Amino acid sequence: MRKRPRQQRSSFTVEVILEATTQLLDTEGAAMTTNRIAETAGVSVGSVYQYFGDKQAIFDELAARHLADAEARMVAVLDAHPVEGTAWPTVLREIVAVAVAENASHGRAHGRLRELASTAVVGDLYTAMAQRLVSRLSAYLVADGWTPDEAEADLRLTFPALDAQIHQLAGTGLDATELAEQIAAYTEGALRGRR
Repeated sequence: MRKRPRQQRSSFTVEVILEATTQLLDTEGAAMTTNRIAETAGVSVGSVYQYFGDKQAIFDELAARHLADAEARMVAVLDAHPVEGTAWPTVLREIVAVAVAENASHGRAHGRLRELASTAVVGDLYTAMAQRLVSRLSAYLVADGWTPDEAEADLRLTFPALDAQIHQLAGTGLDATELAEQIAAYTEGALRGRR
């Protein structure tokens, strides 16, 4: 971001710009302009440029926030389920449910952000987030008999496939609960099949 908001009104303006961009990603994709973002947000184009250098900066901020929000919710699930007392399929199902919920309201927009946000955001932030989650999730598989190396390798293969399924299917009108169950069941089967 070009400038961080310091007052409540400024924070509100930034949030309105980000929400307008998310809506336009759902409907128009990359063809949107900063003028269109300003119009949808109900602010001047100068207000957009006050906080963001261009629409790329807006995409990057949206992607970074999306990843941070999803990781925080997934970490909360892991924190609530100690390894010693929770079977890994239970944790998997809850993690998938969180990921589906994070993408359900604007699934198309979040999918497009993967293509439009800069590699530094999608690549570096996503890779770091995935590594942190794989490290935590590995402990659940190890508790069920995997070796640490097997657990990490299997989860590294599984995580991108899981992410791709969620981004392709979330926001398409499918029931979120049923979608989460189907994706979790498929992922669980794939993990068990690798054993």
